[in-house]
Amino acid sequence: MSGLLEGFAVHRAGSAAAQAPAVVLVHGLGGAASTWSLLVPHLAADHRLHVLDLPGHGTAPPVAEASAMSPAALGERLHRLAAALAAEEGRRVHLVGHSLGGWVCLEAAAAPGAEEAVASVTAFTPAGLWASPRRRPPLLPTGQQFARLAGRLPVGLVTTAVGRTLALGATSTAPRRLPAEVVRGAVEAVAAAAGYAAADAGIGAASFTRAGDVRVPVTVVAGGRDRVLPPSFLVRSCAPPQTRWLEWARSGHVPVWDHPADCARVVREQVRSARAGDGPAA
Repeated sequence: MSGLLEGFAVHRAGSAAAQAPAVVLVHGLGGAASTWSLLVPHLAADHRLHVLDLPGHGTAPPVAEASAMSPAALGERLHRLAAALAAEEGRRVHLVGHSLGGWVCLEAAAAPGAEEAVASVTAFTPAGLWASPRRRPPLLPTGQQFARLAGRLPVGLVTTAVGRTLALGATSTAPRRLPAEVVRGAVEAVAAAAGYAAADAGIGAASFTRAGDVRVPVTVVAGGRDRVLPPSFLVRSCAPPQTRWLEWARSGHVPVWDHPADCARVVREQVRSARAGDGPAA
């Protein structure tokens, strides 16, 4: 089941049990709901999952104004979405994001009164936790340009061992072990994302500055082998002060590809601790 809400395409999966915790999954720049395909099976049995496509990504149509794709603007949309889902579910929802999605989740949790709808945030290799904006050098090709180039290669090449390494070597520590459908889906999602350029510009123009406004439990996972956002890019003091900070030495930029079972464990821990009302342990 899927639908459009606040500009996001919302795909529903997982448990139908009325009391199952509700989890919202938000992908990163150029991604889509399929980013979470290796994680969903680990959570689906006992969580109600709302898997999003950002505006201009996946099956969600683009928005008219480029400024609407900034992390702060997307965070406002996500806060409204979380409030609607919380009213529908009858309980607060848990936000889980990757990269840009992690930043957007933090922005949503920083909105006034967000704790009435948001129970917790889990952010895998989140963007935005830097002291000053980190602009991409103008002559450096974007991930979308690389993906569109890969799309011109012979059919099937991108899913060979060499093709997987070329396509996802910067984002995964073990691209050759990824299922072919994950590789193909990731490349196709980036190449087709109409909102990529505007979102990319929004990332490079800002940083997350509202850490003190986040009142809910937060967990951040940094990748020790992340080539997109190396650990040195992420400033712990830019995260909310109650953040549980984890650095996984053998993880790349997309932990849900490299270590999906461990990511599921972290989400479960965050959900359990938030439901208990005591937040995650330091």
